[in-house]
Amino acid sequence: MSEAKAESKSKNPKKVNLSDHSSIKHLLDESVSEIVKSRGYVENTRLSNLKLLIGTVVIIIALFAQFYNKKFPENRDFLLGCIALYPFYWN
Repeated sequence: MSEAKAESKSKNPKKVNLSDHSSIKHLLDESVSEIVKSRGYVENTRLSNLKLLIGTVVIIIALFAQFYNKKFPENRDFLLGCIALYPFYWN
């Protein structure tokens, strides 16, 4: 049955703008994802979700550093703390 589905999908090819690199990449990613899922594999988004969480934490740290109430000479220790925390969230 999966071969019949693959044949029916190949009869209706997807169209893409060949001068738009991002749309080509999107179509290739989508096609590979469909092929892998059709073979019984389950998509695991745990790593992507972890990267999003780490990015959010880093952005929050950057926002605290940017909008801290005191000006530069007074908030030096706070900025150094934010800079020291930054690399630990990317490991």
